[in-house]
Amino acid sequence: MVKQISNWFILVLGVSIIPLPAAEFNRVGTTGFVFLEIPASTRYAGMGETGITLTDVYSDGLFINPALITLGDKKYAVSMNHARWFVETTHQSAGFTVQIPTIGTLGIQIIYFDFGDIEKTRNPNPAEYGSYIDLGSYSADALALGISFARNLTDQFAFGFTTKYVSEAIDIYKTDNLIWDLGFLYQTGFHTLRIGATLQNFGLDAKYITDKFKMPQLLKIGLSAEIWGSREQSSYVTFLLEAAHPNDIDEHIQIGMEGVLSRIIVLRAGYKLGYDEENFTFGLGIRFMNRGFAAKFDLAYIQHQHLEGVIRYGLSMEF
Repeated sequence: MVKQISNWFILVLGVSIIPLPAAEFNRVGTTGFVFLEIPASTRYAGMGETGITLTDVYSDGLFINPALITLGDKKYAVSMNHARWFVETTHQSAGFTVQIPTIGTLGIQIIYFDFGDIEKTRNPNPAEYGSYIDLGSYSADALALGISFARNLTDQFAFGFTTKYVSEAIDIYKTDNLIWDLGFLYQTGFHTLRIGATLQNFGLDAKYITDKFKMPQLLKIGLSAEIWGSREQSSYVTFLLEAAHPNDIDEHIQIGMEGVLSRIIVLRAGYKLGYDEENFTFGLGIRFMNRGFAAKFDLAYIQHQHLEGVIRYGLSMEF
């Protein structure tokens, strides 16, 4: 039965992104709400944006694959992530999950992108180059609020979904929309192999003033397994491989590695194939565990070819 459900889920995800026959064209810049494409989890970012098949991400699963939030042995989980993005902008996220016996796991999330204050001017004489009037400044930001539900159907198969309200505001102008995330995870039972898929930001087109644009939809399929040790041991190494199909750029491959030493130190690395500006990522984590309480601090570095690298910070707790 689980195999039939997982096959059906993959079919639904696949049909949802099959393009209709048409002439090829450059899809870059054809979607809005692009802040949703920025990795909101520090751990996920440090592994080359892989992680849709990990079983111990707790509330970080809200931003990676909603099926993951129902896994783990802690009832409550909270996570917070922060990054100073390009040109003095900031990107932040926070999530909270609670496991409810016999029902499933509920979660809430918030993602906020702050563009900062921008100088506002007006040119009173278009015919005169460089003529402008200073009108002060204006602000711009983007917001996503989500509610998630996930459940284990069996010991091997979990699914989850998220409903998100998203909005963007620039000065006096604003647009918003409702979108959904879907995901599943299948623990195959073959050694430690796990297979998963997620469809993110699925929804109808939005409208900004008079122009319509699509949501930044993303389909990901991936697998992971421990290539040394196991998660029951204090030290192990996990390998992750994922294929991503966005609707605004070409497909790409993401490779990640995570090594845990004595359940305390975590080293991460990733490589992203098919990107114009990004390739290597690196991450570091420290875990503190005591009598059912766990706290984790994560750091990730994202390398860019022409722009400065980005450092992301994350703090999570489970209890």
